[in-house]
Amino acid sequence: MAHQEDWHHSGSSCCSPFGTCMLSWCCPCITYGRAHHRIKSDGNMQGYSACNLHCMAYTGLGCLGLSFILPMIQRGDMRAKYHLTGNGCKDCLCACCCAPCDLTQQDKESKFREEKRGLISQQPQKNGAMNYQPQGPPQYGNQYGNHQPQY
Repeated sequence: MAHQEDWHHSGSSCCSPFGTCMLSWCCPCITYGRAHHRIKSDGNMQGYSACNLHCMAYTGLGCLGLSFILPMIQRGDMRAKYHLTGNGCKDCLCACCCAPCDLTQQDKESKFREEKRGLISQQPQKNGAMNYQPQGPPQYGNQYGNHQPQY
């Protein structure tokens, strides 16, 4: 089993950043959908839309009083992908007891982990100006022309 790390962002620090906090309280489906997209696409937010299938699924389950199910599953997926500490019971408690705090934590943690993975996986790029260009055969002569010494 791989070494497990602690969560970088605490669930109790859900008021920062304020924009994500307010989004999680007012429109939690958007925060859920954004974190889900980031996790599944390895941090690539290209093609993300605030109104997506996962947002609608969250809203639909919310109408039935079951909105905690998807964040609970996603939290388990995050633990598996990023090797984070925790268990299914804690995932359920976080998703049920304070969904906005849990969603904010998931959003911040997924962003942090994907940025960290991106930095680790980046390889140094070749710089065109630093390439070695072989030169032709050596030129003999002095700086004023190719005059041979006279003996």
